[in-house]
Amino acid sequence: MTASEKRYFKRHYASEKNLTTDLFDFINGMSEYQEDLVKKHFVSSKLSKNLKVYKVQLTDLLLKSLVSYHNKSSIRSKIRMGLEEVELLLDKQLHVFALNKLKKVKALCLKYEELEYIFSILYFEIFLDSFFNVDLNPSENSIIEELEGYTHTLKRIYELKKINFSLHDKNNNELTSSLTTNEENLYKSFLKNQLAQETPAVTLSEQYYRNSSLAIINKLVFNDSDTEFEFKKKNIKLFEDNPHFIENNAGFYFAAIFNFLICLRRLEQEEELKKWLDTIKALTDKYPFLKRNLIFVYYLETKDNFNKKNYHYLIDELEPEITKHIKKFNQAEEHLTALIFLYLALTYLVLKNYQKVHYYLRRLSAVSKSLGENYSQVFETLELVSNYESKDAQVIQNLLVSIKRKIKSNKKVSPFFTQVIQLFTNLEKADSSKKPVLAEEFLQKAAEYEDDGVYKLLNEFILNDWLLAIQKEISYSEQMQGAVLKK
Repeated sequence: MTASEKRYFKRHYASEKNLTTDLFDFINGMSEYQEDLVKKHFVSSKLSKNLKVYKVQLTDLLLKSLVSYHNKSSIRSKIRMGLEEVELLLDKQLHVFALNKLKKVKALCLKYEELEYIFSILYFEIFLDSFFNVDLNPSENSIIEELEGYTHTLKRIYELKKINFSLHDKNNNELTSSLTTNEENLYKSFLKNQLAQETPAVTLSEQYYRNSSLAIINKLVFNDSDTEFEFKKKNIKLFEDNPHFIENNAGFYFAAIFNFLICLRRLEQEEELKKWLDTIKALTDKYPFLKRNLIFVYYLETKDNFNKKNYHYLIDELEPEITKHIKKFNQAEEHLTALIFLYLALTYLVLKNYQKVHYYLRRLSAVSKSLGENYSQVFETLELVSNYESKDAQVIQNLLVSIKRKIKSNKKVSPFFTQVIQLFTNLEKADSSKKPVLAEEFLQKAAEYEDDGVYKLLNEFILNDWLLAIQKEISYSEQMQGAVLKK
């Protein structure tokens, strides 16, 4: 809850002599909820023994307070409240007032494309139409036709939404999950039969999902980044041309900008990138509920600055801001946070701060299970690389023994990861003069594993740069900061 929401609850729903209010105050004062401390604090009252009951009561009360606080603050809330007012007016048999109110609610519903509510509105319209027009010919009932039209529209929106979410999920896991032949054929068929056929009368929602789907299909299936960019740009223009659409779909606008930012970064359009980074941050200021989504922006900025070798800016300016955000929104175990931590670990590896590298590796280890086997093996590889760079031979030997033991008992280990472990074993045994040869040979053979999830991840984050450094007989730090080949 925000500070203002809490104040509203205290002012309108709290009571001075009430255990539910006391429970709220105590929990509100905790930095982290701990049930044992709550029971201990209220040990002298009946609340301690009946904590579960009081928590349910407090939850119900908080929900009522929040509903009251946000009453008519959103378009959906205004429509729902408007429909309740229509029903109340009908109960009082104030049919003219109900009809006028219903017209306003319907206009609101259509303007902001909240079509899920149109069925309730049309239900009241049918009721009022039968009241005012008792001699109406059923065959001329335009409301029924309107109902059928909106049903088809919603069906199209839901179909587009479903394929859109499926595409985004596949796109987000692009590095670890290849596109199957069946998926490729499905997306091509969907493109040909539904997405490619533009209908002049489509809703804004349909246009949004259509553009978004076309962007991803052109990227994943056809590897056409220019067309992908054009469709993402169309979504930006869709919101710019329809400001009211932002008001009711701020989350979609955030997503549209973020997807556009990814393209701008890839195309190295620096001025546009900065402009839209400022825009997306301003959007979260206007709509505070989007603040937690800034983790997406921080991930983009982290990756961008790492790739541009802005290592000190990343550590001195961005890391403190990110750390504060993650703590505030309790996002330490989220997927994007893990990727940010991975880039921070790599940044500290470049700067030769091995203590901080292992700090982030410990944090990554805590969430590795939720990310899957591939990421666990990437983190273990990074730990080996860090100790290789810091010349901790004994630690590497111990790690190799531990990892090999796990490989024997784990059938899910990536074949490429097994090759990586063998490489480290060979490097530890080899003379300095032989190490560049081992690195070169490994690089040549690595491409054979291009469909391996661990290969894709390691290739994305560290592998090539580290092996090139060994070939050049320089450190990973020197490689990443642009050092030349040692003589």
